[in-house]
Amino acid sequence: MNAKENRTWDPRGGPDPDTKAPRFGLPAGACDCHVHVYGPAARFPFIASHAERSFEAPKSALETMHRKIGMDRCVIVHVPAHGTDLAVTLDAMASSDRQVRAVALVNDEITDKRLEELHAAGFRGIRYSPTLDGGPLNHAAVRRMADRIAPLGWHILFHFKDNGILPYADLLKGLPVPCVLDHFGGIDPATGGAGQDSFRVVSELLRSDNGWIKTSAIEKVSHQSYPFADAAEIAAALVEIAPDRLLWGSDWPHPSVGPQGPTNDGDLVDLIPTYAADPAIQQKLLVQNPARLYGFD
Repeated sequence: MNAKENRTWDPRGGPDPDTKAPRFGLPAGACDCHVHVYGPAARFPFIASHAERSFEAPKSALETMHRKIGMDRCVIVHVPAHGTDLAVTLDAMASSDRQVRAVALVNDEITDKRLEELHAAGFRGIRYSPTLDGGPLNHAAVRRMADRIAPLGWHILFHFKDNGILPYADLLKGLPVPCVLDHFGGIDPATGGAGQDSFRVVSELLRSDNGWIKTSAIEKVSHQSYPFADAAEIAAALVEIAPDRLLWGSDWPHPSVGPQGPTNDGDLVDLIPTYAADPAIQQKLLVQNPARLYGFD
């Protein structure tokens, strides 16, 4: 799981190609709620601003990894590397024989007709990443988009890092659609864990009627080596607070994962019982909660 001596760290990230079969058996209907598809670039080019920090991780590799770990469903989060051209994600969804949902990147000019077309294809939300791309969020623009997607039953996925959620606490509470936080909501184990302001804001949102969070990208959140005990401790706290509002995601193919080296997705699956030991909670985290949010049969 950790960096191997004969491997050079690639700052773009990337998975361990030799996925392990996990010891923990996933329940039927389990969903990986946070994956990406990149390329192949010859067919789905990367936009110029992201080309140097992107790498190919095609739909075939995603399907192979999920078969190995026993994952029945997934949610593809469209990546900035392909801009607002959703062709790569639409292609991956259409060619899979599994139930697949997706989260889009859109601009304000998208038409209502196009949103309806995306819904028919399986999209169930849009994503904003103010701490990575595009700078600070325009509160009014987010509210307008939320009003537009509300009739579709969509949600908004937010990617915050560190305490990036704090300026948006009131915005998130007042939106007419579910608010989903990826990657632990930006809670940093190194800056106070469950005692920090971002954890308080996340907790308040989860206790509301429309807050959700993904225990995704645990290896990015952690400052330790596998089994990422510092981040797993936060995951356990989130389980205690809102077991009906939690989702699990691998973050395959692990872009920009950091110097600990390639991530093995089988190892990530084996961490689930360390912070969600109760089989009933595991069922919620992996099956029931995703089915409610993304509309799986």
